[in-house]
Order: sequence, then C-alpha cells, then structure tokens
Amino acid sequence: MASKKLTTEQQRLFDALTPLQKKFVTWLLKGKNQTDAYKAAGGKAKTDDSARVQASRMITFDNVQSFLQSVQYEVVSDAIMTYEEAMERLTTMGRARLRDLVEFSEHNMGADDDGQPIIQAVWRFKDSVKQTPELLDAIAELTAGKEGIRLKLHDARGAIKQLAEMRGWEAPKKSEHTINGLPSLEDLFGTKK
Repeated sequence: MASKKLTTEQQRLFDALTPLQKKFVTWLLKGKNQTDAYKAAGGKAKTDDSARVQASRMITFDNVQSFLQSVQYEVVSDAIMTYEEAMERLTTMGRARLRDLVEFSEHNMGADDDGQPIIQAVWRFKDSVKQTPELLDAIAELTAGKEGIRLKLHDARGAIKQLAEMRGWEAPKKSEHTINGLPSLEDLFGTKK
C-alpha cells in the first residue's frame, strides 16, 4: 500500500487521523495484526494485554474504520488474481516454447593436446525475453548442476487443458442420476406392450 498513491478521498480520510492512528493503519495495511500494528505505531500500552485492548479500541474508531474501508477494495483486489490475469498466465505457459526463450550456440574454445577442437555449447536468454518478462513465467525450474544448467518449462499441455476447462471448451461430462423411492414407469402408465 505504501507504493500506491491514495485517491483524494482516501488522502482526506488519512489526513483526518491522529499521528498514532496513521502509523497504526499503515502497519495494518503492511500486514501486521492489530496488536503488533499498535506496538509498531508507538502505542503507549505497557503489556501485551493492554496493547491488545488499545488496538481493539482504536480499530473501532469511526475515522479509522472509514479510512480502512476506503482502501480495502484496492488491497483485496491487489491480493487476488483476476480471471483475466489467470488466463494470460496460462496462455503464456501454453504458448511458450524453449526456442522462444533461449538461443543456443557453440563456441570454439581452442584445441586440446591432440589438436582436436574444444567446442563449448552455450545458451542465453533472447533479448525478447528481457523485453517481455512475462515469458519468464513459463519457466518452471532453472537449476545449475554438474551437468550444466537445466531449464524446465511448465507443462504446456496442462496449461492448455486448464485453459479449456476455464473457458468451457471441453465436451460435457457424462453424469448419471438414480432416484430411489419413485414409482416405476410401468406403475404409472400400465404394463409394457
């Protein structure tokens, strides 16, 4: 929240708070619980119990409530991934291919004692990856070991399958229902012909 700019209304509500209340709500928005936010704000309570009581009391003040309610939507909306964001990330994972992310090359490093060339295989991220960092979301694992660097992408088929499910593209699933205790069709309409 500290990096976000407050709206005019939110700033007005924030300015109406006391200095202690301003620090208290700031710590709350940074993720501290009420008691810890009260302590971090410089509350004068001597014990944990009295700090808890004072924090509970402060959170009920109308001006504190008004400010927190005014910023609550932004905090919640920033914390939860939207449907569109999920679709974009899954699409990136589904479309990404290794050749879109890295380029491979070989370099002649000289010759060994027998005169045979020493070839070193290298790879590097393409410039397009640096310009579009979302492509890096397609990387599931990047590790360095004695065999070299290992780059593993997320499962493209899995991402495409999940996209299809989210968009309702897959065929309807068969479902059967059995209802017990109802009269049979023969009982309702007579015997079979």
